[in-house]
Amino acid sequence: MITLKNKNACATINEKGAELKSYVTQSGKEIMWCSDPKYWGKSSPVLFPMVGFLRDDKTVINGKEYNISKHGFARDMVFEAIKTSDNSATFSIKSTEETLKHFPFEFYFALNYTLFEDRLEILYEVKNLSAETMPYCIGAHPAIACENADKCRLVFEQAETVNSPVINAENNLFDGVNRVKRLENENTLALNNDMFDNDCVYFDTIRSHSVSLLDERDKGVKVSWEDFTSLGVWTPAKVRAPFICIEPWCGCNDYESDKGVFAEKKDIETAKSNETRYYTMTIEEIV
Repeated sequence: MITLKNKNACATINEKGAELKSYVTQSGKEIMWCSDPKYWGKSSPVLFPMVGFLRDDKTVINGKEYNISKHGFARDMVFEAIKTSDNSATFSIKSTEETLKHFPFEFYFALNYTLFEDRLEILYEVKNLSAETMPYCIGAHPAIACENADKCRLVFEQAETVNSPVINAENNLFDGVNRVKRLENENTLALNNDMFDNDCVYFDTIRSHSVSLLDERDKGVKVSWEDFTSLGVWTPAKVRAPFICIEPWCGCNDYESDKGVFAEKKDIETAKSNETRYYTMTIEEIV
């Protein structure tokens, strides 16, 4: 574990998965879910090179079939902690013989955490070390401690109109035809636990670059992002877990209409040979 400190704030990151385990703000509030396996044993896994589910966990890359499990393999790898200081640390991995069995590209992948006085900023770096263009998905999955989703709301940066695709619970694929109206030119969505009975609520046409999770007292947490293109919101179905995940994504579950070709997935990202791509996410308390 690596702990960053800045006056009264601190953040702790596990080298396994470069996963944020704790973020205590200057007010003394713990922002992150405690990873209690009773509900969910993680707190903020990184999603790479896949977000969500593939059909039967399989996809075709350059004419060959590969198996990539839910949310990809980076979250289960041990990252090397480099460039550490009191308030900043970078964690990195590279492709291995094992990753090439599932994702046939050489890559460098890093997360840099920087603790400021009023926020925690995470910079994601993806570099393609292969000779050919690399398609990939990338996503964040921070679990924000929240006593009761039924008493919370999401407030988006901009007014949004969103009809969310629904996940088919039998195959974990998105049904892109039958959608649920979430927002109609408005920025506030009242949450309730029943919304998550079919897994995540997905905002695939979002314009905002931030959203605030607020309780009845207008206190909570703001999550901001750059370069991510969509947003997933999730808490485990039917158990009323005391957290809500706010998840900026590029990529998502396969749709039922998808052909199974990885490079053709909705919202897939690409990096040319030796190209580096960057994404950011910021977490801050609203008091």
